Amino acid sequence: MSYSIVVGRWLMRLRPAPLAAVIKRLLCIRRQELATPQGTFWIDPGSYLGATLARDGTYEPATLAVLQSVVRPGDAFVDIGANEGFFTVAASRLVGPAGRVVAIEPQARLQEVLRRNLALNACGNVEVAAVAITDAPGQAELHLTPDMNNSASGLTSPTRYRLATQTVETVTLAEIFARRGLGEAVVKMDIESWEYEAIMGSQELFQTGRIRVLILELHEALMARRGRDPARIAALLADSGYQSRADVFGTVWTRHE
Repeated sequence: MSYSIVVGRWLMRLRPAPLAAVIKRLLCIRRQELATPQGTFWIDPGSYLGATLARDGTYEPATLAVLQSVVRPGDAFVDIGANEGFFTVAASRLVGPAGRVVAIEPQARLQEVLRRNLALNACGNVEVAAVAITDAPGQAELHLTPDMNNSASGLTSPTRYRLATQTVETVTLAEIFARRGLGEAVVKMDIESWEYEAIMGSQELFQTGRIRVLILELHEALMARRGRDPARIAALLADSGYQSRADVFGTVWTRHE
């Protein structure tokens, strides 16, 4: 086991996260390639994702199991909140050479990481879109959490302390489908409460069944802080012909004709 992985595990126990991030830099913890059953990844051992992969060889196994159960060869898959690309790489293998994957990740600091992970795993069927999904085109400020857990970054700050920000392009999910020429797709969505705007701003995709399966993580507490009612999402999906089943990570909505 490398020095970086051992120290990275220790850093993950430190609080607050900004202090741990500073110490990580002082200790010169660097990214390294790690082979796992799902592929090879350029991990940061001092991050939640990297430390988990180094310890377990996988990440969010329940979500991975759902992907493996619903994504078929030849499918189109849209990974909204792709982060460093773990599920993007998994989906790339599942859809195969006849399929397509669109990885949506707005964080500029993760673009090199995401593209390197795609290259390490020969994911030639993946397209990357560095945008944020909301209910309207334009621009917004993305709040960047410390890189101990960059997956918590979002269009609303989840912390009491001030975060660095990045201006990002915003588009609707319907626009992504139009730009990429997508017909029917499986969608995974994990975007820190802005799933409300992403879904309610592109209702036609659900009403017409262009999203065959939605793998959704609801951030109800963050949503409530912004005055958004998650019950409206459930009502829209049910009215559009979807049935749901709960899992340990969130909810899987599958459309039935």
